[in-house]
Amino acid sequence: MGAYDFNFDLPPGETYAPSPDRVRALAALMPKEPFSFAPPVTDRAAWDRWKNHPFGQQILKSARELAAVPYPDYSDAAWLDCLAKEDVTHINTVMPIVRKRQIAFLLAEAIHDSGEFLPLIKSDTEQLAKLRTWIHPGNDLKRLNYDLKTVEPDLGVVHFADNLAQIDFVLGPRLPAGLRQLIRTEVDRRVLAPTRQRIETGRDIYWWVNVKHNWNAVCLSTIAETAAALQPKAEDRAWWFAFGESLVKNFRDGFNDDGVCTEGVGYWSYGFMHYILMGELLRFATGNVIDLLDEPKMLRAAAFPDRVEIQPKVFPTFSDCALDAQPTFWARRWMDNRTGTTGHPTEPVTGVDPFAGMNLQFCAETFLWMFRTHDPLAPRRSTLAPGLRHWFAASSLLVSRPGPATTRKFSATLLGGNNGVNHNHNDLGTFTVVLDGRTLVVDPGAEIYSFRTFSTHRYDSNLLNSYGHPVPKVAGRLQEAGAEYHARVLTKEFTDDIDRVVFDLRNAYDIPTLRKLEREYLYDRRGAGSLTITDRVEFTEPAAFESALITLGQAPVNGSQVKLTDGTATVTADITVEGSALEISTDKIDQPPHPVRLALRCATPVRTAKITTVLRPA
Repeated sequence: MGAYDFNFDLPPGETYAPSPDRVRALAALMPKEPFSFAPPVTDRAAWDRWKNHPFGQQILKSARELAAVPYPDYSDAAWLDCLAKEDVTHINTVMPIVRKRQIAFLLAEAIHDSGEFLPLIKSDTEQLAKLRTWIHPGNDLKRLNYDLKTVEPDLGVVHFADNLAQIDFVLGPRLPAGLRQLIRTEVDRRVLAPTRQRIETGRDIYWWVNVKHNWNAVCLSTIAETAAALQPKAEDRAWWFAFGESLVKNFRDGFNDDGVCTEGVGYWSYGFMHYILMGELLRFATGNVIDLLDEPKMLRAAAFPDRVEIQPKVFPTFSDCALDAQPTFWARRWMDNRTGTTGHPTEPVTGVDPFAGMNLQFCAETFLWMFRTHDPLAPRRSTLAPGLRHWFAASSLLVSRPGPATTRKFSATLLGGNNGVNHNHNDLGTFTVVLDGRTLVVDPGAEIYSFRTFSTHRYDSNLLNSYGHPVPKVAGRLQEAGAEYHARVLTKEFTDDIDRVVFDLRNAYDIPTLRKLEREYLYDRRGAGSLTITDRVEFTEPAAFESALITLGQAPVNGSQVKLTDGTATVTADITVEGSALEISTDKIDQPPHPVRLALRCATPVRTAKITTVLRPA
C-alpha cells in the first residue's frame, strides 16, 4: 500500500453493496453448487490426461523438490524482523515459496492422485493458519493487522486465500474434514467476513476497490474465485460476483482508450491476467451471458503486448517494469485460444510451451489454460503482423519499427503523457533505441522495491525520477511528479519513410523562467535507419541546460561522439549544440541495474539553445 492509499468511508447511508436485484439475477444464472475453473480430483477423465504429459511430469518433479526442503521461514518472528529492519528482502523471498508449495502440491495431487502430498498440504496449511496476519509487512507499518486491531486483505492475503479455496474445492474429497474446516475458518475471518462487512456498511472500505491499477483486478478476481469455490449458497456467491463485476470497472478505466497499460507489460500481465480471470469466471458462471472482454476498449487492452512490441521479445520498460519483462504467454494469447469464437484469423504457435511462463503461485491461471481453452496443448496466435509503427494517441506513445527496405533491425520508441500514471516514473519525452534485439538507449525500468518505493520519498530514487531517464535537465531541475505535469503533442507526421513527433515539455518542469522546451523525435527508415532527437530551449534569463542518454552498455566518448555498445550491437550518437559549447560527462547511477547517464550539456548558461543527437547503427 503506497503513501497515498487510505481506506475511506462513504457518506452516511451509502454503500458499495450490490443491488439485491443484481444478486438475484446472477444467482438465477449461477451453478447450484460451488465451482472453479478446474474440476474436482474425482473427475479422473479431466485430470488423467495430464499425468504423462510433460507438464504433469514437471509439476511432479517440482512438487518433490519442494517437499524435500523444510517449510520456509515464514513466521511471526520473521515478519517482525522485516519491519524492525525496514528490509522486506526476507519476506519477499519466503512468501512466494509458500504460495508455490501450495500450487505445486495441489496440482501434483490432482494430476497424479497418489496421496503423496496430502500430509504436506495439511502441515503447510496449519503453518499458515498460525500466523497472526498474512499481510505483507510493508503494508502494515503501524502493525495494526499484526496487533489484530484490524484485518486488511492485501495482495498476499487474497492470493493465500484463493489458493486455499482451490485446494479445498479440487482436493476436498481427499482432505480430512478438520483441514477443510480450518481452511474455511481462516479464509472467512481474514478475507470474506471483514470485506463484506465493510462493503455493506460503507465504513473503512479498502482503498483498492476504487483504484485504477492492478490491485483492483487482482483483489476482486481472487476474492470472487475464493467465494465461488467455498460459498455453499448461490446467493452468497452471486453477491461476491455482483460486487466484483461492478467495481472491477475501475481497473478497466485505468487503461487509456488506446489500450495502453501505463504500468508497462509486466504489470499488464499481472493486472490484466486477473481481469481475464474475473471476466472468465463471470462468463463461466453465467453461461456466457456476461463477458467483460466483449467491448472495444478491453479488446485493445488485450492486444497491448502485440502492438507495443518493439522487436521480437523486446518491450518498452517505462514505469515500474522489469528490464527483461515479457508478457505472460497465456494472457497475451488468451483472445486467440479461449473457448468461443476468436473473431480474427489465427495460426498455430510452434516451439512454445504455454505453461513455461506461468507463475506457479496462482493456480487460477493454470486451471484456466488447462480446462478453458480450445486446446491447451496446441496454442494459437493472431496472424496480424506488427506494422511500421504503432501510435497510441491517447497516451502519446510511439513505437517505430524498420520497414521492408531498412537494412538494419533498428527501432525506437517515444513516450509522452503525464507524470501521474500508475507506477509512475518522471519520464516525459523518454525514448529508447533498439538494434538487433539489444536496447542501447534504455529506460532502466523499476528499482528493487523497498520501504521507500511507495512512500513520499519515491522520487528520491534516480531510477524513478527524471535523472535516470534520457530527458532534459533544465536549470538544474528535474521533472515534477503529478498528472498536472504533462507533455503536449505539437506535431506528428507519419509516412513510410519517417515518423516525426514534436512534444512541448515545458509543463513537465516547475521553472518560471522556462519559456520554451520542445523535443523533436525523427525516426528515419531509409538505409540502415536513424533517430534524431532535437531539444530546443528558451529561458527569460540564462540557465543551465542538458539532455541525456541512458545506457546499460559500454559508452566511450570521443569528442562529440558517443559509441553505445551492448554485445555485438553498436549505435553511434553524434551530438551538436547551438548556443553554447558541448560538454559530455558520465555518471553511473548507484542503484541496480547501475545504468550510465551521459549528460549532453551546454558548457555555459544559455538563453536559447538546441541540442541535437543523431543515433545510427554502426
